[in-house]
Amino acid sequence: MKNLVAIIVGGTGQFGIITSEFLLKKNYKVIVTTRSINKKRKLFKKHRNLKLNRLNIYNKKKINKLLYKYKPSLIFYYAGQSSPTKSFLYKKETLRSNFLGCKNFLDVILKNKYNCKFVNASSCEMYGKINSKINVDSIKKPVSPYGLSKLKSFEITKKYRKLHNIKTYNAVIFNTESFFRNKSYLIPKICLAAIKAKKYNLKTEFGNLKISREWNWCPEQVKYLFNFVKKKPQDFILSNGKNYTGMQMLKFAFKYFNLNYKHYILVNKEKFFRKRDILQKKSDWKSCLIRNKINRKVLIYGNKLITKLIKHYLKKSF
Repeated sequence: MKNLVAIIVGGTGQFGIITSEFLLKKNYKVIVTTRSINKKRKLFKKHRNLKLNRLNIYNKKKINKLLYKYKPSLIFYYAGQSSPTKSFLYKKETLRSNFLGCKNFLDVILKNKYNCKFVNASSCEMYGKINSKINVDSIKKPVSPYGLSKLKSFEITKKYRKLHNIKTYNAVIFNTESFFRNKSYLIPKICLAAIKAKKYNLKTEFGNLKISREWNWCPEQVKYLFNFVKKKPQDFILSNGKNYTGMQMLKFAFKYFNLNYKHYILVNKEKFFRKRDILQKKSDWKSCLIRNKINRKVLIYGNKLITKLIKHYLKKSF
């Protein structure tokens, strides 16, 4: 019988939480690693097959001890400083967490000949400013330390597959939202701005709302990530092809309350505009699906995504 054990490294972010829920439904035993168990335990529902484990991703002995104990068939590497903006302030931490931690796991898997699949969460940020649709082979010119760290982890993950025949995957992930997304990011901020306008008549400052992204829904992303992981080891795009500007998403949010956004939105170029902001990102999302004979049905995007988040936030205090 197949060993249904998965380790989710750095599993307390949105992808880690939703991946754990997805795998538990498929009868996996799931081990989530984190730096601080007590602070993160409340993020997870209690489950007999879920275990939180403290781990230092820079300690190879600890990594080996973990893998030897659980002998996972799947490892998801979600650890790492994940904000492009913060990466300019924390360059060393960003590089170490996204690249070195990833490499340490690959080294341990190689040295000890563990038979498992290793999935690295890569990012579209490693491509930088590009006008054409992004595919896995597009030219990569990152414009932030975060993008550079993701490029290095992408390259080392691919290298270990090519040179050492380790079963590695790079999931090139585009913008993704969920109930667990940090509220400082644009889409949560848009939803909360509309709620604050309705409840308290408050205004909110924004940066460049002309930026255009493919805003994905995390449970859908995780579902199709797992579909790719069932295929042969490879690099693949994880996105929905549905492109919207920040302004379009903002209009959806304020329309939910029948409010005129112009009365509640302030654009602060000095505080929020960034020279390195990439105006548009589009994915060649279908090519990887076609190559793997995967049919992706996109259900939550645009207005539906905004509506789900607003309804969720209205039930919570913020």
